[in-house]
Amino acid sequence: MDEVYDLVVIGAGPAGEVAAELAAAFGRRVLVVERDKPGGVVTTTGGAPTKALREAAVDLTGYRQEEVYGVRAAVPLNEVLRILRARVERVRDVLQEAVGHRLAARGIGYLQGTACLGRGRTVRVTSSDGVEHRLTARAVLVATGSRPTHFAGVPFDDPDVYDSDQVYSLQTVPEGIVVVGGGAIGVEFATVLTALGIPATLISRSDRLLPAVDGELAELAAEEFQRRGVRLILGADAKTVCRKNGRLTVTLSTGPVLTTGAVLFATGRTPNTEGLGLEEADVRLDDRGRIAVDRFYRTTAPGIYAAGDVVDPGLASYAMQQGRAAAAHACGLMFGVEVDRTASIAVYGLPEVASAGATEEEVRAAGIAYAVGRCDLALTARGAIAGHGGLLKLIIRADDRTLLGVHCFGDAASEVVNLGHVVVQGRGRVESFLTLALNTPTYTYAFHDAAVDGLTQLSRLMGLPDGGAPLLRHRE
Repeated sequence: MDEVYDLVVIGAGPAGEVAAELAAAFGRRVLVVERDKPGGVVTTTGGAPTKALREAAVDLTGYRQEEVYGVRAAVPLNEVLRILRARVERVRDVLQEAVGHRLAARGIGYLQGTACLGRGRTVRVTSSDGVEHRLTARAVLVATGSRPTHFAGVPFDDPDVYDSDQVYSLQTVPEGIVVVGGGAIGVEFATVLTALGIPATLISRSDRLLPAVDGELAELAAEEFQRRGVRLILGADAKTVCRKNGRLTVTLSTGPVLTTGAVLFATGRTPNTEGLGLEEADVRLDDRGRIAVDRFYRTTAPGIYAAGDVVDPGLASYAMQQGRAAAAHACGLMFGVEVDRTASIAVYGLPEVASAGATEEEVRAAGIAYAVGRCDLALTARGAIAGHGGLLKLIIRADDRTLLGVHCFGDAASEVVNLGHVVVQGRGRVESFLTLALNTPTYTYAFHDAAVDGLTQLSRLMGLPDGGAPLLRHRE
């Protein structure tokens, strides 16, 4: 039976959910099609489950508090794995139920099945029982997300070779594990495995850990890993993985061969664009296999939009903004949704690493005169109470004191940087932190100390013989 909707959203992840909610809030008839469970990767195998795994592992083992109190839990590791799986499944169920409830509460239709686009903004949906539904929409949003990249030659059918979705099925404790990938996902899982007492080796093709974050923070993360006993192999990749005499071997691109009990690949994500009928609908992909869109997230096919990981795999927060922007344009709403272009990243290792805005390397490469304000989190009241240190780092443009970047290494860094993100996105000046009566003891109070340090560094430029004083002129 043909059914007509104002907006059909394919994919119930962050981008699809918020797009559907925005359209429904303005009276549009909306249907969400999802082949799996509501919530997408964030609720199923990525985002929240990964963080739940990390929190449970740390709490059960006392990993982060051992250095403060000198004690650590002694729960048998096999028992810990059972508890971890149960906790992750509980978090997953709660979040998926919450997404389903929100969609239903807003009067949004929901159809579980596999969608395929046709011409004229038609969508064919085949449900699990084989029934085919034919839909017509005034606009269609493709938000089908992504999956872990599988490289040719890697034996993912081996029970001890995992990608970042499969690692949750870990049933027994390996004698050691090789983590391939030095980005956020690799660091997060290496943290969890190390907390569980599983010897980990992390391989990165980059010459440094976390190549997307500020170099100073990346170095701090590498030092912490090495202190915790994680073996780092930088500037290398896994050339081959195979099983010999019952043992897994990993041959590195640089020559050495590693023997291990398990291998985890955390080497990027691939957009889910197969089987959607994109070619039939005249939706073009770019040279990286991602759906090509314009600034309104319109594809090359009239009335078809795309958002989230099918456009550019990244943060769920960006995907949500893209989804709202697409829905606003698709539904002809009188307002637009501006997408925050500030570079942002959060890595949920131990401790966390988070950034918003430009790194020091980027500012230096651009030839911009700048100063850096720092605060040692161990010297703040909250840091002393927790027993943990870290670094808050502010990158300040010299000529007008604009905050260009904020970077944090420490407990709750992903929360701490949010205050700086607001100032960076609003092109605010560093002294704005000094106008805020921030609560203490909190880690956010470190913005006061880092701002004062940054202003102190800038003031020293005033005495430089090469004309440092004009760098401090006020903005017109």
